[in-house]
Amino acid sequence: MKKIYRLILWSVIITFVYLLIFPISIKIEKTISAVEVSLEDPLFYKQLNVLIDGTYRWKMLGDDTFDGNIMFDTYPLTIENTLEQGEGLPTLRFAGGIDSLDYGKWMDSEYFGKIHTKPFFKAFIVQIFEESVNGSKSWSNIDGHFIVAPASNKEDTLSILKRFKIID
Repeated sequence: MKKIYRLILWSVIITFVYLLIFPISIKIEKTISAVEVSLEDPLFYKQLNVLIDGTYRWKMLGDDTFDGNIMFDTYPLTIENTLEQGEGLPTLRFAGGIDSLDYGKWMDSEYFGKIHTKPFFKAFIVQIFEESVNGSKSWSNIDGHFIVAPASNKEDTLSILKRFKIID
């Protein structure tokens, strides 16, 4: 019996060390229904689809990464271009579950927004960059536009925004 317990203990230790060192890679190819809302205009509500295609790498220690593309069917910028990817770098590195979405060629890309995500895109929000009066782009937690997924109605959207602590 002691041999079985030792074998189980060593298996658990080896598995734990493996997960500490090597990321778990999951191929993601899915379409998620989402809702775009504006915190400034409570009547603004637009449904859209988010197409995600790539490989998500979950790490027990360190930042998760994603190699692939994320497209929003109502935004031509995301359909006509791919996410920025530097040579040898992952497309997205989720420091604390957050990274910016930059579409186009490396070093000549256009900002789309900032994504906040739970592992494997189980739930995410995108703060959309918006043009200001002086021509610069910015985002705001007070009056900005957000794409929220997975959501199909206003209640789902508000619940996810609360979970990400965007609203109270």
